[in-house]
Amino acid sequence: MWRLSPISLAIAWLAVLGVAFEAAGAPKQAAAKTQSAPQPTGSKSNVQSLGAVRPSNLVLPQFAVSAFGGSEVVAQVVQNDLRLADVAAPPTNSSAVAAAREQDRASGSVNLDAWAAAGVNYVLRGQLSGSEAQAELYDVASKVRLFGKSYKGLRRGEERRLAHQIADDIITALTNRPGIFSSLICALVDREGGTKEVVVMEPDGGALRQLTNERALVATPTWGKNGAEIYYTSYRDNNPDLYGITLNGQRFEISRRPGLNTAPSWSEAVQRIALSLSKDGNSEIYTMTRDGRDLQRLTNTPDADTAPDWSPDGSQIVFTSDRGGRPQIYVMGSNGSNPVRISSQGYCDSPAWSPDGTKIVYVVREGGEFNLYYVEVAEGIPIQLTRGQGDNRDPSWAPDSRHLVFSSNRSGSKDLYLMSIDTKVAHPIARGGYSSPSWGPLFGR
Repeated sequence: MWRLSPISLAIAWLAVLGVAFEAAGAPKQAAAKTQSAPQPTGSKSNVQSLGAVRPSNLVLPQFAVSAFGGSEVVAQVVQNDLRLADVAAPPTNSSAVAAAREQDRASGSVNLDAWAAAGVNYVLRGQLSGSEAQAELYDVASKVRLFGKSYKGLRRGEERRLAHQIADDIITALTNRPGIFSSLICALVDREGGTKEVVVMEPDGGALRQLTNERALVATPTWGKNGAEIYYTSYRDNNPDLYGITLNGQRFEISRRPGLNTAPSWSEAVQRIALSLSKDGNSEIYTMTRDGRDLQRLTNTPDADTAPDWSPDGSQIVFTSDRGGRPQIYVMGSNGSNPVRISSQGYCDSPAWSPDGTKIVYVVREGGEFNLYYVEVAEGIPIQLTRGQGDNRDPSWAPDSRHLVFSSNRSGSKDLYLMSIDTKVAHPIARGGYSSPSWGPLFGR
């Protein structure tokens, strides 16, 4: 796990963050991690088609930064995080913001009246000195402090991580939901000769680094035990075998059975991997322990069953099957019992269960393109997230169960995007040959 640890950092900064919010108030607390049996979706007429799937009419808050003493990195990352999460947007009254910034710089403190004149509703004051930082969030209109927090044990080079923590705390204070940026995303990147490698990055696309060195075709990376391992399929030895790798690059074997060893999904609740194997012919779903032992077969049909994903409590598995003549999304018990079809569109694949257990997102092929839909598990009615923007694939939930990362070719290349299911605005975070993203858990959870 990545955590802030003690070491001296000789830097001083002051960040003033101004945020104007819609008068409607903060969203409700995220639902608890419970699952009920998903309901069949019925006919296609039940699909909630959102026209052109335009972003919502939510007026995003305005966000401004006033900083000194080497704080540019922290200020920029916090501002960008809130933009990506659709919690804040750049301020529109640039002259008033500049005036407020100058007053803060001259006085060394936050002038709430100046920020009110700039149309700002919330201000965050922060200061970093040595190995400790403090941050305070104020309601500008009422001049009430909403929170004050100290960040201790900082070390050199962790400015971005500190900024992500501050952004997450702002998100929680203003929305009553967990933040999403104190985490990592893994994905595939294209390399020469048709090969791929696993990379990891922060949710804003920063601090990207290559983790594997397979020099081969690689597929379906996903987060594993304690959010400290990644499981993936590699064709390095001319067979699609399943491997794991730690964040410090230690590679280990999981399954090298004949045929496919692919589409792994780890359950922290039951400490098992679900995956698709074709050792007996067609693709079927199995579970096994982290070391590839105690193999248990869950499906046994003449059709292909693949792409399993656990419910958060480990009691159910969502998967893709063409047992009905075309690929559709099904849910079954963790022992393979009572499979229930939950999709109704023509071609469905790549299901992913949200961390809070209330939603399942998946991909639908329609009209020559691939689009994202999700269903509320308790209701089963598909809600469309994308349309008319190329192929959108490989969705993975953020820890808050309100944001997604996915791949899309809408700009002409394979890029990764971050999207809120509330605003449906897609923000690019990694451009040029990226696919199959998987969002890891929050650090320390």
